[in-house]
Amino acid sequence: MKHIDMNSLLEEHKTKLQWIGGQHAKIKQIKNILNGKSADSAMFFAIEGIWAHQKLMKTNIEMDSFLFCPECIYSEEAFHLVEKSLKKAKNVFIISKKVMEKISQEDKLDGLVSIGLLPHHKIEFLKLKKHPVIVVLDGLEQAGNIGTIIRTCDGAGVDAIFICNKKAKLTNPKLIKASMGGVFTVPIIEFSNVTACINWLSKHNFHIYLADTHANRTYKQHEYSGNTALVIGSERYGISMEWYDCPHQQLLIPMHGICDSLNVGIATAVIVYEIKMQKEGSVL
Repeated sequence: MKHIDMNSLLEEHKTKLQWIGGQHAKIKQIKNILNGKSADSAMFFAIEGIWAHQKLMKTNIEMDSFLFCPECIYSEEAFHLVEKSLKKAKNVFIISKKVMEKISQEDKLDGLVSIGLLPHHKIEFLKLKKHPVIVVLDGLEQAGNIGTIIRTCDGAGVDAIFICNKKAKLTNPKLIKASMGGVFTVPIIEFSNVTACINWLSKHNFHIYLADTHANRTYKQHEYSGNTALVIGSERYGISMEWYDCPHQQLLIPMHGICDSLNVGIATAVIVYEIKMQKEGSVL
């Protein structure tokens, strides 16, 4: 195991390092982001810990600030992440263990916290593969559910996620954590209204499928070909009525117990993987 020489590392990068205390503006910024109080337009998100930083290092996400506590860096793994973050981050700050304890939301202190900038994807620059799959989230409210769906879309190879009737911030820490890094990789595009989203999908020849518990056909009884858009409605109110006025097909997941539906994140995963497996010529 490589010897961890924190003192040498600090000396090597001393011109870039800033020592800050608990009252510094950067600490207040991180607290606001982690508490969901930051302005959504800024698109700043915060992550903490070894696992999250490992995911971040595999992307081209802009790292605005990196904060670390030398007292909490125990493992070689964490030390290497400090080395990489020192090179990647625009601003680097050193904090004490006491300050780290104040801002941390984890049970175990890994000594690593960063502020990143989520990429802003524009619809006019979206590049799609042949016969793409897009998941449309209409009015979803729970950040954890949205993060889970983003994770599923990353795993299944969904081409993009569209959001209508936005109810949760993409920078919400629960969403970031639940996405398991997927929010860094899957193109997510917000539409000002449902009509704009429908018009774009229609213009690009998408077959639109609505996940609806009142549908008379199951998700297994459809053949998914060509460009495919799956619309998922809010946990409370379902899909907006505008979707029912455009050409579409409805599908459901059969329920055999006392519950009338699955969690929206689980339901999305079931349907999305069926769509992808059909397109890839496989059977679940």
